[in-house]
Amino acid sequence: MNSRILTGLCGGFLVLAVSACDTVPLEAPLQVSGALPIGYANDEAQCRAEARRVGQGHIGKTAAIVGTGGALGGALEGHDKALAGAVVGAAVGAAIGDAEVKQAQRNYLVQCMQQRGHPVTG
Repeated sequence: MNSRILTGLCGGFLVLAVSACDTVPLEAPLQVSGALPIGYANDEAQCRAEARRVGQGHIGKTAAIVGTGGALGGALEGHDKALAGAVVGAAVGAAIGDAEVKQAQRNYLVQCMQQRGHPVTG
């Protein structure tokens, strides 16, 4: 496999990983079905603060795992391709890890608000 194909393939994986991550940011407003009860704003602030702590450290771990896989794949092609594979793999892993964390944080926020009795749908 030549360098041009490897670069295109890795770039394609990065674009696929980023485009597949259709996540709603934690800071986006919540969707509710009904009137907002008393205490909604206070509960929302507390749930958002708790949600921000979800997944800390996950992005780095995912980047390291995928980066190692990229290095191993590049090593099969040659020594200089191992470094390129590690760099591209780490970038892909960081993008995937970031999207996973954002989705987990948003899910936590919605569930936290629902558990507190608020009519949150997403």
